[in-house]
Amino acid sequence: MEQWELVAREHIRQLVADYTHFGDQGRIDEMTLLFEPEAVVDAHGHSYIGRDEIAGFFGGIVSEPKWTGRTFMRHHISNVSIQFDNPNEATGASYWTVFADEGFESSGRYRDGYRQQVDGTWRFATRKIRRDEPRA
Repeated sequence: MEQWELVAREHIRQLVADYTHFGDQGRIDEMTLLFEPEAVVDAHGHSYIGRDEIAGFFGGIVSEPKWTGRTFMRHHISNVSIQFDNPNEATGASYWTVFADEGFESSGRYRDGYRQQVDGTWRFATRKIRRDEPRA
């Protein structure tokens, strides 16, 4: 593995961590800036294009009655896998689990596209969010 790849992997891991921390704290404006201006979030089959739509989607979630008033929410990310298409673009996959005041809330998978920006930072170009559905 070359030096650029080690550095890029660490920046992408931090990007994924920042997403969960900002989301857990309800810091939607900061979380939205982790996405490219024209990024696409596909959440459970619905697409949100650009930062304004992405902010609206996440802002809507944290304002739902089941989330307001909670004192505790934690996203746990695991099994992060990153593959490079070239030194400036990568794809990734990971699992997520959410715990809140009452305990386990939900789990699922992320499928991401990452792109390095002109200033060297990494941003989400795409994020596909899928919740695990229990089998009947």
